[in-house]
Amino acid sequence: MKKRRSSNVISAASVYVLTFLYILPLLWLLLAAFKTRAEMFKIPPVIFPHKINIDNFIYVLKDSSPYFLNSLIASVCSTFLALLLAIPAAYSLARYNIKRSKDIELWILSTKMMPPIAVIIPLFIIFQKVGIFDTLVGLILLYTAFNLPFAVWILISFFKKVPREIEEAAKIDGCNLIQILMFIGIPLVRSGIAVVVIFSIIWTWNDLLFGLIMTQNAAKTLPVALASYANTLDIKWELMAALAVLQTLPVVIITFLSQRHIVSGLTFGGVEK
Repeated sequence: MKKRRSSNVISAASVYVLTFLYILPLLWLLLAAFKTRAEMFKIPPVIFPHKINIDNFIYVLKDSSPYFLNSLIASVCSTFLALLLAIPAAYSLARYNIKRSKDIELWILSTKMMPPIAVIIPLFIIFQKVGIFDTLVGLILLYTAFNLPFAVWILISFFKKVPREIEEAAKIDGCNLIQILMFIGIPLVRSGIAVVVIFSIIWTWNDLLFGLIMTQNAAKTLPVALASYANTLDIKWELMAALAVLQTLPVVIITFLSQRHIVSGLTFGGVEK
């Protein structure tokens, strides 16, 4: 009994230590966001700001509000388009005997493994030639293409777990294919859809590489605006910290509110036979 209690104490202590280590950088970021520029460079370093200073937040909100909107539009629209294309594709691959379907699934997965930097130069040239460089349309298409393989791959597994008997019963009742997909398939794979939505939005919201290379000013996104506070002459740490806090906040809220869907979705527990 005593040995078991000691083991529980050690396990709990390990969890607390790991949690503290993960939270520490975020805590430093939050404290830095409230510091003045003088406090950021003071020696010895100032851990806690002298007073609650919200000037950094006011400045970055005024300076970066268009980039907030660009990131929001690109994230939401690309996720919606990826789902719109992925749901019928995943359903077809899961339900019908398509020739070489296993090879198609593997090819879809392999495209997600491709490093984005490998295709950035040809995409840059193509976007300039067709006139969608530094536009939201170009960004949305780009993020849709990169979110699509993940969405298809996740949803295939979920559709395969939906019992065929339910769909066959719906066919007997007179439902057509679209009605089966809309009223039976999609509701039963909602955990998978939630996982796709959450991870696609988070990946798009945090992307720096595509935003940095494929935009200039008209379609600049939030991570690019954050990086612009650092240049060869100066690094505005306090502004970077404030904008990083504002950029992280939606991701933390989305993750917190949808943690039940993330857990059930990643463990494929949302649909039971």
